[in-house]
Amino acid sequence: MYAYTAQCSQYYSILGFQRNNDGTLTDLNINPPVPVAPKGYWYCPEPAVADSRNHVAIVLTPNEGYKSSQSAPPPQLATYTADSSGNLSTNSTRFNMPRIAVRGLTDMAMSPSGKLIAVSGTAGFEVFHFNGSKPITHYTGLLAKDQIDWDNDNHLFAISLSTSKLLVFTITPTSVSQAPGSPHRMTQPESIVVLSKK
Repeated sequence: MYAYTAQCSQYYSILGFQRNNDGTLTDLNINPPVPVAPKGYWYCPEPAVADSRNHVAIVLTPNEGYKSSQSAPPPQLATYTADSSGNLSTNSTRFNMPRIAVRGLTDMAMSPSGKLIAVSGTAGFEVFHFNGSKPITHYTGLLAKDQIDWDNDNHLFAISLSTSKLLVFTITPTSVSQAPGSPHRMTQPESIVVLSKK
């Protein structure tokens, strides 16, 4: 019924849309709260993913405006809950949001179960437990340097642009293992998307 996106440009914003019967979208004109950032920074929200219920995860990156700072705190993961009108609320604070270690964020994907989030960047990818309206929690450390996508059977597929390999992991809320035969050699992969059978 609702779609959400987060963008960070000259102005940051979290946008919401209602899906109409004909498939078009109507702007919800929402103004969700953004947690207070560490002193001297403001949070830049981007990207966003949703579970199949009424929760949205958004990466919040501390920003100092146009200044480039190597000492900026790492990005954090916030969770939002949508009400029946599409408004978003959050209990996330800079103190209860997990920090992301991937650096140079490139992708984020929610598992089909809605219980895990994978986040990738220039330093690799890591997986977090997604707990609905409760704070997101750490699960794995950095696993590899890859772009990612999930299938419907707890498999996380990752491609390594630098080594031209496809890695496959089986990840559930209680276990993580690399699938037999992984990694698989590929020829100059650029991105990945997984089409799962229903």
